[in-house]
Amino acid sequence: MKIPEQIKDFLYFTKGERNGIRLLILLILLVILSSLLYRNFSPETTTNYINFQKEIAEFENSLQKSKNVPYQNRLNKFIENRYDSLDLFYFDPNNTSNNSFKKLGLTDKQISTINNYLNKGGRFYVKDDFRKIYGIRNYQYLKLKPFLLLADRINSKKRNNTNTFEDTPFSPDSLFYFDPNTIPHEKWTILGLKEKQIKTIKNYLNKGGVFYNKEDFKKIYGITDTEYDRLEPFIKIEKKEDRISDKKIIYIELNSTSIQELIQINGIGNYLAKSIINYREKLGGFTKKEQLLEINNFRDNTFQKISPQLIVDTKKIKKLNLNFSEINDLVTHPYLNYHQAKAIVQHRTDNGPYQSVNTLLESKIIPAGTFNKLKPYLTIK
Repeated sequence: MKIPEQIKDFLYFTKGERNGIRLLILLILLVILSSLLYRNFSPETTTNYINFQKEIAEFENSLQKSKNVPYQNRLNKFIENRYDSLDLFYFDPNNTSNNSFKKLGLTDKQISTINNYLNKGGRFYVKDDFRKIYGIRNYQYLKLKPFLLLADRINSKKRNNTNTFEDTPFSPDSLFYFDPNTIPHEKWTILGLKEKQIKTIKNYLNKGGVFYNKEDFKKIYGITDTEYDRLEPFIKIEKKEDRISDKKIIYIELNSTSIQELIQINGIGNYLAKSIINYREKLGGFTKKEQLLEINNFRDNTFQKISPQLIVDTKKIKKLNLNFSEINDLVTHPYLNYHQAKAIVQHRTDNGPYQSVNTLLESKIIPAGTFNKLKPYLTIK
């Protein structure tokens, strides 16, 4: 059968067109082959819907926690501002008066809860027991913890589920802080030691022995591991120089003392004494002893050592008069910067004399934390 010329022309391809068709067919085959190979060699992926749901739940929980953060921060900020204005002191919550609790920043409701706990036979044995009182915020507890006259811990092996001691007939009520170098005979008895043990300790001391650290007490013949673990949290070894009975204790009033008087306190040298006086001049006087810790390079252990010998008379504070002080007068105070000093003077210029120092807080001229620290130094009279 003879093919018509029109069809023959339609089916005719040039050499270039034939090469293009061959290349196209090759590419198609390569695509088909690669898809088959990928399907055979690639690992199967499965979606774990349980883990997916878990991730969603964790994300929702994180969002819920983030909603509570601003509230917690505001609460902590309130507690911080409140305790900036308090002069804290050491206390034992088992026998602290309501008035003293108030000075420590506790509310009437918190004090009532503590009294109810004690009246029902409750007792504070270690510092963490105080944190468990309903209404005591953790941030508030952290502020008060360094001042609690309670043990940091009592060996957990010695307590059973009823909160009593199993291995000894002596309750935690009989425990107290003591220095084994100086404690009298009758107090050893209160701590639960037998006459033979007390005699061994006395013989050791009479022969010139000294307890330099807690572990030395453990070496005494007759002191069992159980007894040592019970007493160890309450052992407080005083330094030798602090045990000299005829050494006169010097008490210093910070707002009137001189460099010569300060260096008489063990732990204060000439450099530190000058720093204290210089900072007092900048402040206008100290409102509480803890302000010493604001001085550069003033160590906390030094403060703890000398604090019992320091007294603060707030009547001797030099105050800043808001209605007469200029920027140069205000900016020299450690609690104020230039912008705050300028804002104080500008508000007086724009609104007339201050009628109350609280205007600084009410008009948001300075932050609440700064105001609480600065307030004792301010006056409008």
